[in-house]
Amino acid sequence: MTQTSATFLDPSVLIGIKNLTVRARTVVEGALVGEHISPFRGGSVEFAQHRAYSPGDELRYVDWRLYARTDHYHVKQFEVTTNLRAYLLLDGSGSMGYPVDGPISKFRYASILAGALAYVLVQQSDATAVAVSKGKEVEFLPPRSQLGYLTQILGVLENHQPQGEQGIPNLIQYALDRVHHRSLIVLFSDFFVDIPELMAKIKILKSRGHDVMVFQILHPDEESFPFNRFYRFESMEDDQYLPADSQAIRQAYLEAFQAHQTQFQQALHQTGIDATLAKTDDPPDRILAKILNNPLRAKKLRRMY
Repeated sequence: MTQTSATFLDPSVLIGIKNLTVRARTVVEGALVGEHISPFRGGSVEFAQHRAYSPGDELRYVDWRLYARTDHYHVKQFEVTTNLRAYLLLDGSGSMGYPVDGPISKFRYASILAGALAYVLVQQSDATAVAVSKGKEVEFLPPRSQLGYLTQILGVLENHQPQGEQGIPNLIQYALDRVHHRSLIVLFSDFFVDIPELMAKIKILKSRGHDVMVFQILHPDEESFPFNRFYRFESMEDDQYLPADSQAIRQAYLEAFQAHQTQFQQALHQTGIDATLAKTDDPPDRILAKILNNPLRAKKLRRMY
């Protein structure tokens, strides 16, 4: 791939690519140009410690540099690290469908990020699962590491249409009921939910040894409220609506939005959660690069896996 400029990776342009596999690969290639290697590592053999040489030990494991310093023979011992298990949980509720008539909805943007992350993980033979809320149900693909499995993962993301009220809290509970090994849990949502209820579930994930990453996906309208006339504001999750003069309610909305964001960010910080805010007009390769090249995340993953 040679064309990975900011213009090409503009979300409104990127969504025009019909195949999510191509979109995911494009984002990954854009993120890794000139960047460090990804901290998400698959199974490997790694050095553990030295021990004194004993007759019969294979000479290829003798540490000759250590011998030069100490004048004693030592052999290297290794341990096998297990593959990372990653669960990508995407909020597929109605609010993630905003804007209905825009170039890219929050869910489509989330699916590009999740697809790119899945691409990285599967390429490294890491077992990757995806779960998407679908009304009161959850569409789930269990963790697999085969390259061919990526097509199924991306197919689930590509074909989903946001609907219903059950979102990220339902998905977290779904994971709590089914994920029994320490894993990487990645959450994609706008997180317009009750914060105490959400954090109670996230804390249980953390207490079970899972590493939790959060991507909050927002549309710029939700941050700036650019409306300037009388509207009928309709819920995207049920049949409720509110006729209102947008200019009259703008200040109250912005204060409520900021209060929610402050509460959410403080709760995540206090719990030690890695969180990334992504707006649907942000180039997704930059968002992905921030995660793949975060030294604190690399350190945490080395400690965990």
